[in-house]
Amino acid sequence: MINYNNVNVKQSLEDFLKIEYTDGLQNEFNTMEALINKLKKDTLTGKYRTKSFALGVTDNIRMLGNGNDRYVLTAEDYTDAAETVEAQFDTTKLMGIFSITDETILKGTTDGSIFDVLNDSLGRMNLSLKHTLNRFTYGSKSGLIGEVVGAVTKATYGKEGAELPTVEFEMTNSLSILPGMGIAVANAAGDTIVAQGKVWQKYSPSVGKEKIVVILNDGSANGDAVAAGCKIFSRQLRTASIVPEYTGLEDIVIAQNNEIFGVDRNVYKTLNCTVQDLAGEMLTETVLRDMADHIEINCADDSKVKLVASNHKIISTVEKQMYMFKDYSIDSANSTFHLGRKDIVFDTYTLYKDKYSRNQNVYLLDTDKIGELVRKEFGWITSGNHQVLERRDGSEIYEGIMTKYADMYIEAWKSHAAFVNAAEEVTE
Repeated sequence: MINYNNVNVKQSLEDFLKIEYTDGLQNEFNTMEALINKLKKDTLTGKYRTKSFALGVTDNIRMLGNGNDRYVLTAEDYTDAAETVEAQFDTTKLMGIFSITDETILKGTTDGSIFDVLNDSLGRMNLSLKHTLNRFTYGSKSGLIGEVVGAVTKATYGKEGAELPTVEFEMTNSLSILPGMGIAVANAAGDTIVAQGKVWQKYSPSVGKEKIVVILNDGSANGDAVAAGCKIFSRQLRTASIVPEYTGLEDIVIAQNNEIFGVDRNVYKTLNCTVQDLAGEMLTETVLRDMADHIEINCADDSKVKLVASNHKIISTVEKQMYMFKDYSIDSANSTFHLGRKDIVFDTYTLYKDKYSRNQNVYLLDTDKIGELVRKEFGWITSGNHQVLERRDGSEIYEGIMTKYADMYIEAWKSHAAFVNAAEEVTE
């Protein structure tokens, strides 16, 4: 049990978590270098938000000529209005858990470093939350992350006298995976879970290749069902089914003919975003310009591409085509040579490198017409006595739970587009 001499220490920690930490966390997340912070932010105040989208405009302006001065127009002379569809936007819950033990509090107060310990623990929590939010932006409501590629290696890992089954494999979008994260492995169709477990380790045997080592926890002792082509989903909770996640760009831009925000795009096909398969070809100025022109020409809402996001290698292929336009400066006093620029602006949009971008995709977005809808920013769940840290029954662990309610929303459907299967390097 906690020493009563340290009760005031716990209260000091709670005061820090309730006031300093939450304010600092919100400011940090709202200014961090992330795609979500380059998009619009809006606040949801009601139960949910409903928005009507027209499938087109109605041509109800009539030229009557100069011989119809006494012509009386009625409703029958005009065509019906354009059909509209209604989308419904709501938020989903994101929760983070922070824990600290009696022993940590005692040791920290003994040597005077309790807030150093606290900051270290909160720093790890921040890292996990940042990673999750960045992953969500490009992801899917289903929690789909990627798929297994290459060979699967099966082994056992001895820990504390137990032999734990493991599988090791490469997967697409491995940067969206963190050690300690739970994942579910489904069949190639993505409709049946064949194994699940916790990511134990990640390592990089070569540049651009990461291997994932997963400790299985569902009785799949040899992992025989895990093979190339299997789909990888995030495993947020230990439930019988996948828990719905944030609605990301996989659902909004990449997917075709899906049901999203209550609208079935298999029926309303005009609301699908444009997706072009580069089939392993390089991203070039020509294809970028053609796609941007396509959006401006085909959208009736004055849309313009303002941001192009992809992984570092793909954006670098565009950079290499533009080396002649590099800026440079020489600081003779410090003997330094500065080459390049932070952002590349091409036509009306910025080229943005993001390691969380998926599957050799390139996302073309109108940042004024897509964003994050927030019901509540990060804050602690407190009990009736307003305590942040509550003891877990039968343990020396104090836990605090933090929540945020948010999801993505759109102001227009066809204002965004994507390239898939872009080459990640320039081939000679």
